[in-house]
Amino acid sequence: MQDSYQQPTFDGVSSGSIGMMHEQTFNTALGDALRSMRQAWREDTDTVLVERLQALTGQTGRRPDILVIPPDSFPIAVEVEFGDPAYGDARQRLGNWVTGETMPIRSAIAVGVSTEARYWSDLELRNRLSTPGAVDMRYILLSADIDGKERKVSIRESDIYRWPDNHYVTGGVEDLADLCENAASSPTLVARTADEVAEHTRGLADSLLKEIDVETAGEIANKLGQSSPKQGVRLACCIWLTSLRLHNMLATRSPMILERRVPTLAQLREKSGEDIILLSELRNAWREILAVNYESIFRPALEALHPRIPELNGAEILGSLSILAERVASLRLGNNVDFAGELFPKLLDDRKETAAHYTLPETAELLARVAVERMNVSDWSATDQVKNLRIADLACGTGALLRAAYSRIRKKHDAAGGDAESLHKSMMEKCITGLDINALASHMTAAGLSAAQIKTAYRTTNIAAVAVSGGRTGSLELIESEQIADVTGEQIRTTTTDQAEPTNVEVPDSSQDLIIQNPPYSRSRGGRALFNVAGLDASQRNSSQRRLSSITARMNRGGNRFANGKAGLGSHFSALADIKLKANGVFATVLPLTAAHAESWKGFRKEVVSRHRDVTVIAFPSDSDAMLSADTHMNEMLLIARKNRTKIQNGGGGYSQICCINLRSVPRSITEASHIAREISRAESSPNKSGVLEIANRHVGDWVRLSLNDPEFPWYAVGIRDSNLATVIEHLMEGQVYSPSDFSLSPIELDFTILEHLSKIGPTHDLIGHIRGGDPRGAFTFDPIISGDIAMHPALWAANAQTQRNLIVEPTHNGIPVSGRIDLQREMIAKHSNLFISRNFSMISQSLAAAWTNEPVMGGRAWTALMTEDESLKQAILIWCNSILGMIIRWGYAQTTQPGRATMQVNALHGLPIPDFAENSDAGEHARRVASQRFEELTKLQLQPASFSFQDANRHRVDEVALEMLGLANDQLARRAIQDIRRMWCREPSVHGRTRRIMQALKIQQ
Repeated sequence: MQDSYQQPTFDGVSSGSIGMMHEQTFNTALGDALRSMRQAWREDTDTVLVERLQALTGQTGRRPDILVIPPDSFPIAVEVEFGDPAYGDARQRLGNWVTGETMPIRSAIAVGVSTEARYWSDLELRNRLSTPGAVDMRYILLSADIDGKERKVSIRESDIYRWPDNHYVTGGVEDLADLCENAASSPTLVARTADEVAEHTRGLADSLLKEIDVETAGEIANKLGQSSPKQGVRLACCIWLTSLRLHNMLATRSPMILERRVPTLAQLREKSGEDIILLSELRNAWREILAVNYESIFRPALEALHPRIPELNGAEILGSLSILAERVASLRLGNNVDFAGELFPKLLDDRKETAAHYTLPETAELLARVAVERMNVSDWSATDQVKNLRIADLACGTGALLRAAYSRIRKKHDAAGGDAESLHKSMMEKCITGLDINALASHMTAAGLSAAQIKTAYRTTNIAAVAVSGGRTGSLELIESEQIADVTGEQIRTTTTDQAEPTNVEVPDSSQDLIIQNPPYSRSRGGRALFNVAGLDASQRNSSQRRLSSITARMNRGGNRFANGKAGLGSHFSALADIKLKANGVFATVLPLTAAHAESWKGFRKEVVSRHRDVTVIAFPSDSDAMLSADTHMNEMLLIARKNRTKIQNGGGGYSQICCINLRSVPRSITEASHIAREISRAESSPNKSGVLEIANRHVGDWVRLSLNDPEFPWYAVGIRDSNLATVIEHLMEGQVYSPSDFSLSPIELDFTILEHLSKIGPTHDLIGHIRGGDPRGAFTFDPIISGDIAMHPALWAANAQTQRNLIVEPTHNGIPVSGRIDLQREMIAKHSNLFISRNFSMISQSLAAAWTNEPVMGGRAWTALMTEDESLKQAILIWCNSILGMIIRWGYAQTTQPGRATMQVNALHGLPIPDFAENSDAGEHARRVASQRFEELTKLQLQPASFSFQDANRHRVDEVALEMLGLANDQLARRAIQDIRRMWCREPSVHGRTRRIMQALKIQQ
């Protein structure tokens, strides 16, 4: 019995009424408009089918309104009604089989059209459909995870994925064409298939390893740039799999390959009489393909077919891989799916060590769509403009970002009336550059890009594997060069004589229109070297690191200060992108969220706002699902900017604004990513200062423009869930308390300054000493203070959430002088203080952002001393830091990449914004006097953890005193603003850290 379904209802949508135009007339015109969106659809008349009788197997009465069958993808049903989207009809199409197709309908799109359309003339209908923005339709996408193994498919309502939930999105014909292509991908099917293929591939590699000697395995690994024989053979099997899949596509569809009569995989197996492929026959076939070209794909595959591989065993393995390749092709996953990206991390050993994580398809789509919209193209229909665009990813991985960018360029050219097929040869030979240190990754990049237009052959590419061995730094060598050697090409020259010239990839400075990247995040910290690549020994890693250090130093002397070793390789790749981009070129990158906040990234931030315009940063409030790359388990952000012709010099002002887009969650599909990108483009062009992003009547994010006087200052609006808080911080640093509820401003008389102008910043814990048993650094060895002990060298070393609840705290450790370090010990003792600031403030457990000790002591790992002779000034700083206004400034300024923590390095403390309580004025004297008068009262109050500030009456009293210090004790607007700010701030994911008890207290649904 058929499952029941519920028809969604939508506000503001009138029911259909009898009109002049028949629905079939509209469908026919819509089908023609859809065909016009893609050159391939215009050429293949069976791609878009309208009102076809007997189009569905076993259904003679009803016919689908429109069927879209993109190349290499399964059919999509489009059902149209005047009025509400045709939800019921679309639901019934799922699981049906299109006549002659090998896959069922996995996705259907319900479309609703305004009832006014019934009264348009045929000419008006077609004119509107061909004019962007002239027709807004309402869409609902329904998808079911169907594998197609059975002809009769039963689908339960719970099996159906609906997007958007219980509403619809609006868009025009181009949006519908995108939706049809994006719907032809099943993430769960892709992931499940990748797991199975990876397991099978590993098994075949293990089998081959048993049949060949160690020397042969080592030579295969060496040819593919691997040091581990096991990893090399596994990589070889994956390269063969990818090559076999592309081989079959070429042998059946490429005119030039068909001319050479290259046999298909099935024909190769038939020739052997069994399910095997003779290696000699396969080598001949691949040489025929190489005669056309496809060097970056088939040359590594051919080289990996080592002559000492036993014929029978090799034939069995290649036969099995060919069947596996055909199976993947039969799933018709489409070109929007990064199957290589899914497979790659499952076969790579050193991904974690190199901090290289492949870009999720949804991230690639979002970044590429926003970036391509920025490209300097005046007419997307002009082939001569589009085919000369230069795009590069110099840490390309499996090519997800390059494929997404190329796909978007093709779609825009097609939709404008161009011919995407005419672009392919030029794009592959001249326009697209992809480099990676892993030969498998670059191979998969080339294969994926080739599949975009399989009928068009090309001869050369700029896709290559580059070296980090021998003191080289991979793509980063291009910082000082305009060409780089292909590792595979170097190896080919040692074993063949058909290439007399070196295989180099040219990447001239100031040459690229778009650089899109998700670089490795490696940094020198915690025993990890920058070049922690499998197979490199310590000497080789150090050699590469020294080489990069010298490159960085020369770059800095030349005025390019993007790169910082503490920030990691992401900053170095940003420097490289700046060198290679032309004026007006677009920079689009994935980076760790620390880039927006950390002290080590301040040079990067300065270069971005002084060298670029139209800067957009897309981030997500600190949350468990905020990953943009697979398995990073860290918060990331996207940055898109357009390069200026000249750099804004120091002191010149006019630094670029930053449009901060803060999304509530990461996109769950390519479809959702594309719609989010559309909304982001609208926000970027808005004249407003801030706003919200909505899709399908759902609040998906906030945006706010951030202006900075200091180009190195943290981008505090990045990663904030409620953009009102960014406005609060901005006004506060300008000397005003802002109320988001009524937009009122309460001016304060004190100017803002930075912490180092009020107090000296104490030494780091590395100088002070170390805990017993730890790394023996510094002046003292520290032990915890036991009750009753006399501490000769006390220190406030550690944070203790249970005991440090009042503003006055006790020292936690006693120092034992380290022999032979008397001068350093005297220096540390001279830097005692009784005021300390927390450097790693845990808002979910700690009550104090700053603390006081009755007697001067040393600081430590958790607490850093603030030193000044003015007691009332120190008291003002203490009270301010523990007030909601002080904590929100600190939170915006600090790193919040760890949920519930606001972390600052010692160097960052110097620039922490703070009211100028030392000011020699009536307002300054008033602030210090209030602090001194209220100090004893406040020290008796026991405070709850900072995340509970919204309900902590004692914290509220601290806030009252802070307002009194600012001269706002009787300002009711300011007092009301504080109430709003507390609750808003505590509701931020980076503040409550998704801690259950805090979320329950805030009544936040989990």
